[in-house]
Amino acid sequence: MRLIFIFLTLLPMWAMADQCTANTPPSTDCAETGRWQFSLAIGAGHRSNPLLGGRNFPLNLMPDLNYYGKHWFFDNGTLGYSWVLADDLQLSLISRLNEEKGYFRRHHLSNVFTGQVSGSTAFIGPAQKYQQNIELSVADLAKRPTAVDAGWQLDWFTPLIQWKLNWLHDVSGQYHGQHASIAASHGWQNQYGHWQLSSALTWKSSQLIDTYYALDQSFEAELDRLNHSWQPELKLSWNYPLTRDWSMLAFYRYRWLDDAMTVSPLVTENSVRSWFVGVSYRFF
Repeated sequence: MRLIFIFLTLLPMWAMADQCTANTPPSTDCAETGRWQFSLAIGAGHRSNPLLGGRNFPLNLMPDLNYYGKHWFFDNGTLGYSWVLADDLQLSLISRLNEEKGYFRRHHLSNVFTGQVSGSTAFIGPAQKYQQNIELSVADLAKRPTAVDAGWQLDWFTPLIQWKLNWLHDVSGQYHGQHASIAASHGWQNQYGHWQLSSALTWKSSQLIDTYYALDQSFEAELDRLNHSWQPELKLSWNYPLTRDWSMLAFYRYRWLDDAMTVSPLVTENSVRSWFVGVSYRFF
C-alpha cells in the first residue's frame, strides 16, 4: 500500500503549469540572476517536533534570501555551483547544513530556513524493537553533532513538472553517512494566486539515523543499530501578490516517518507537520 501511495504522489497534476524559462536556476521559484534578493514573511505557524520532550519550532518570521550568478548561487542556506547541461537540464554541486540537528536544538542555524524544502518491508526492512522501556527526554541527550553535507543535484524542467534529484554526503565527518531524495513540483496560476504542489521521497542512511536517533551508551539498554529510513513528503504552497513588494502566502507540509525512525525511543510521532499563514515583504 505504501508503494502505491509513493507512486501516486509523484504523478503529475493534470493542469496548466506556470513554469519558468529553461534557464531557471535550481530553485522552486523563479529568481533574477546577478543580484541578491531578500524578503521576510511574518505570520503564524509551526513545525512539529517528533522527539520525546521536544518542543514545536515556531514559524513566525521566515527569511527568504537568495543569489544566482552565472554559475554560483546561494538559496536559503544552500551554496552551490551549477552547469547547464541542456535547455531543460541542470547539474549543481551543492553544500548545506544537515537538518537533523534542528530537532534537538531550536536555535540551530539549520532552522532559519526551515519553512523554505520529512510500511512496506521492501523499503524499510524489518523493525527491531528495543528490549525495554526507558524514561528519557530529548533534553537529557548528549550534544548531537552539527554536520555539513555536500553532493550533487540534478534539476530537470518539463512543461508540467520540475524534477529534482540530489545526493548528499557528510563531508564534516560527523555521522559518516549520506542521504538522497527525488522530488517533483508543479505550479499553476489562477484568479486566487499562484499555487504549487510538490512531493518528495527522501532516503537517509543507517549511519545518519543511528547518529542522531540511537540512544547514548550512558543509557543501560540492549540496543540494536538503527536502519536506513525512507520518508515521503507532500507540500502545498500558495502565494497571492498584493502590491509589487507585499504578498500573502501560506503552506502546509506533511512528512511521514517510517519504522526505522519510530523504533527509536527518542521518536514519539510518525510524522513531521509544518504550516504557515502570513504576509511577506520583499526588501530587494
